[in-house]
Amino acid sequence: MYYVADTHSFLWYLTDSPKLSSKARAIFDRCERGEVIIIIPAIVLLECIDILEKKEINLKFETIISKIFEADNFIFSEINWSIILQVTKVKALKDLHDRIIVATAQIFGAFLISKDKNIREVYKKTIW
Repeated sequence: MYYVADTHSFLWYLTDSPKLSSKARAIFDRCERGEVIIIIPAIVLLECIDILEKKEINLKFETIISKIFEADNFIFSEINWSIILQVTKVKALKDLHDRIIVATAQIFGAFLISKDKNIREVYKKTIW
């Protein structure tokens, strides 16, 4: 089964934050055990850079990259033509970053892990 993580859920997982819901944490735990695959969109990593540079979270970008590339069940998703074309169909969201994340979930037919109310209203396969 495929899941897509948004930026906050991924960072909260990496920092073991209590802000991460129990359902979301369970999915990340299942990924760690090799039971599911979590897709990390490129835009999520770019947002992570922004958050880290603003010192909003105590984490190193190298730690994030290592987590993705060392684990078999985290997949990095580039922004490609399919994603770009799908973004044009996600008109209900104003934030381009959110549109890319939702488009990625749609392309993969995946559930989306997100607390974001706007995303949850637009993409019904969102878990929080």
